[in-house]
Amino acid sequence: MTFRPPGECPVCGEPVPAGAQACPDCGACDHSGWNDESDAEEETFDYDAFIQEEFGNKSAVRIHPFWWVAALIVLIAFATRMLDLW
Repeated sequence: MTFRPPGECPVCGEPVPAGAQACPDCGACDHSGWNDESDAEEETFDYDAFIQEEFGNKSAVRIHPFWWVAALIVLIAFATRMLDLW
């Protein structure tokens, strides 16, 4: 099947005015191919599936208990020093 303007571009779905030699949006034409089997439909992107595929079943990054204790000691030391200055 050959596309003849005016109508909707079979490649990108944008309107093509009467007498146009090519789609003004994507540039498709008789030479490049007015492809009926195009990606004109909007592709859906499943973000959750992408994350699962990229990162697997890893949940939030967990901080080792050692670092929690170290941070608490530093915080206490800082607070004690600040109280001594007053």
